[in-house]
Amino acid sequence: MGELDTALELGSEQLRNRLRASRLYVVTDDVSLLDSLPGLVQAAVAGGADLVQLRRKREPWTELVDLARSLQEICRRGGALFLVNDHVDLALAARTDGVHLGQGDTAVQEARERLGERPLIGLSTHDSEQALQAQLLPLDYIAAGPVRATPTKPEGVAVGFQQVTAAAQVTRVPVVAIGGLDEGASAIEAGADMVAVVRAVCAAPDPRLAAQRLRREAQAATSWRWIRLNGEPRKSPPGETVLELLARLGVGRSGVAVEVDGRIVPGEQLGTDVVREGAVVEVVHFVGGG
Repeated sequence: MGELDTALELGSEQLRNRLRASRLYVVTDDVSLLDSLPGLVQAAVAGGADLVQLRRKREPWTELVDLARSLQEICRRGGALFLVNDHVDLALAARTDGVHLGQGDTAVQEARERLGERPLIGLSTHDSEQALQAQLLPLDYIAAGPVRATPTKPEGVAVGFQQVTAAAQVTRVPVVAIGGLDEGASAIEAGADMVAVVRAVCAAPDPRLAAQRLRREAQAATSWRWIRLNGEPRKSPPGETVLELLARLGVGRSGVAVEVDGRIVPGEQLGTDVVREGAVVEVVHFVGGG
């Protein structure tokens, strides 16, 4: 069995594990010639891109099937995931690893029903309410942005890193920071799991070196911790104490018992015990009686 066929057999859990380990997400631009994209994507993957998205707004999806299949093969052979933008039909025709949707595209629920359980689904969010509502949908990651003004989204209002942090505070899935980014650390430190770029790689003199630099910066940045809070995956900023976690959740100190990794945290330690990566946290409200 060939390498490509083996890659096709990746299960749903393996696919999502690779998503969670990703740091650099490269999105193709609308100005590069179509026949130049395979070389561009190959260079980006060689430089360390974990995910690649084919985003072409000017061509109908029916003209992109062969290109998408070619890019899917390049990504699989290079160990990267490959998604397409907007078009569920293109994702199905090219058997991609998933699709990225905007707020005005196919509804996430409909996309999931058509794609099945395995493919990844990402969704763009532009404010805290959209990020919060996204947690109710059958998707695998959310994008927060545009962080900065960008010609890729001329109609978009820059929301800054504060939107990345706001998304990180409510999310149960990985967060992708996107929009005018040209370095890999700040977004990760703000709460993103990965950095998405367009021009920083696609317009670079050497896309491989550009991807390599961005991946290295993102990997070296201090990231938020993934924990399990009352059975659900959640994120916690570095150095956050249990008491700070409660405050962020809007939970008062009175009438609350907190268990971390099977140990009840004494009240006097709530302000000193730091939430660690992978911690299992249970917050229980109790009611006294007589």
